[in-house]
Amino acid sequence: MKINKYLVGAVLAVGLIMVMLSPEGIAYSAVALILGLAIVVMTSEPMVEGLRDFGLQMGFSPHVTGIISSLASNLPEGVMTGFMLFSPELREVAILTVMLASAFNGLLLGLLVIMLTYKGGAIELSKKSMEHDIEIMRIAIALCGIVFGTGVILNLFNANQRAFLPIEVPVFLLLAYVSYLYFISRSPAVTEYKGAEDGYPQEHEPQSRSWLAPVLLGLVGIVIAAELIAGSSEYLVHMLDLHVVIAATVIGFAGSVPEHGIALIGARKGHVEMGVSNLLSGITQSIMLIFPLLALMVPVHLDGYVIYQFLAIAATLWIVKKSIIDDNRLTLDEGFSILLIHTLGILLFDELSVLI
Repeated sequence: MKINKYLVGAVLAVGLIMVMLSPEGIAYSAVALILGLAIVVMTSEPMVEGLRDFGLQMGFSPHVTGIISSLASNLPEGVMTGFMLFSPELREVAILTVMLASAFNGLLLGLLVIMLTYKGGAIELSKKSMEHDIEIMRIAIALCGIVFGTGVILNLFNANQRAFLPIEVPVFLLLAYVSYLYFISRSPAVTEYKGAEDGYPQEHEPQSRSWLAPVLLGLVGIVIAAELIAGSSEYLVHMLDLHVVIAATVIGFAGSVPEHGIALIGARKGHVEMGVSNLLSGITQSIMLIFPLLALMVPVHLDGYVIYQFLAIAATLWIVKKSIIDDNRLTLDEGFSILLIHTLGILLFDELSVLI
């Protein structure tokens, strides 16, 4: 069902006005949250279609197009957390929010797999097309494991001093991810997932620049929605005096889940490759792209919250990687496993707010 473009324009205008006025209040925050979610839903479908056409016109594979859509989804979150760094009391919240985004993307991946396989069947993956993704997951697991061990040792042997993340860590994370993007860009434009709904629907060839308007609409919608959702969440966090862990969880959920919800919507429209690629990329982008950029701007304190997140990311990434390389497919039971492990990781992280 096509959404009326005038209705979308009107909702975006209302959202923009609310962002510019930024009144405070519980009622306003609740309305802003609902409006932000509505904007994401309304602009996701045209953005998915636009990115599909862009990929076809540029000769990109569905997988590469999914990576591009994930980068677009992560853009507002990166900007939002970047601004949060300027407030000293929100710096740790910003860092933890970005790290939690990896868990929320993994949770969405589990939901997507369940959504597409609960009636039977599986999402079959091409071994050749997934080789770069598997490699970047291995690198992320190794680096997160090393940083976790480093953080534990620094805290054990420097009990009287605060331990901070060594500057080499964000540099190597960025180098690894840039290398991944380089090798992905050299991959041939082939269909990367096999199944009944594979590849791009071929009902029409995209016209020149026909993708530009829907992609811009989607980007504008994501930015406005992210500002509404994040701003309202931050206000509620302050009003309710939430713990830094709970605050990061709330803002991380509000910032990550709606933006990457386009992956679920796109998958239901038949763009399975783009949806899976979007979420797989979102898991690694959070820790290997956005996090190191923030870590280069401000020192990251390796306290128990941050150290736990490195361990949790390594463990949950291993589960995702193992599910893929076992038989090059994602099945219903693996979807439940991915969903459960990421949910448990988030819940246990929230338990730290009581203990630490």
